[in-house]
Amino acid sequence: MAAFCVSCGNPLADGAKFCSKCGATQPSAPAGTVSPPSAAPASKGSNTAIKIIIGILGFFVFLSLLAAGSCFYIGYRVKQRAHEFSRSMGGDAKPYTGRRQPCAMLSTSEASDALGQTVASVEQRGTSACAYGYGSGGQHFDVEYTWEGGGITMGIAHGAMKHVAGMDTFTTVDGIGDEAYLAPGNSALMMRKGDVMVNIDLRESGVSADAAKKMARKIASRL
Repeated sequence: MAAFCVSCGNPLADGAKFCSKCGATQPSAPAGTVSPPSAAPASKGSNTAIKIIIGILGFFVFLSLLAAGSCFYIGYRVKQRAHEFSRSMGGDAKPYTGRRQPCAMLSTSEASDALGQTVASVEQRGTSACAYGYGSGGQHFDVEYTWEGGGITMGIAHGAMKHVAGMDTFTTVDGIGDEAYLAPGNSALMMRKGDVMVNIDLRESGVSADAAKKMARKIASRL
């Protein structure tokens, strides 16, 4: 914007303090526009509140992760214990894939040799048992088969009897299948081969423990 002398009206150069024509002193230029004050800084109280909220959220996230980790660990331990229990009870025994024909596992001639007398009859009961008849008095004994889960079945039966009696009342028989036992009072011979359990009932048959062992060895050789 052009400036003029306040005394004579002569045009002046920008910023001139004296008139070049009359020498009159010129008034000072108007003060420049004052810059607006800068915005006030954010409140310290607001920053503190935000930090507290972030801290609380972080704490809850930490608790959530801790709870998830604990659940995962507990689940893992439960699964591990269940697997260990199953193994201890024979749950990892090899499955049986052969024919499920009870009377084919022990022939009448083999049963006769073990008993020391002739087996006169044999009767298959489904796929789980075979009944052998012998002697003049119509005596008989049953051989029962658990084709699946035999390891667990034997473990439960053995463990239950031990719990009831307060001691191990089963007598271990070595050299037959994977494991074999004589039940209390020689009431039965229990033998396991893989995942198959075989039970020879001796309660009413009059069959001796030695005869039952001989028959169990024959059966084990076919499983």
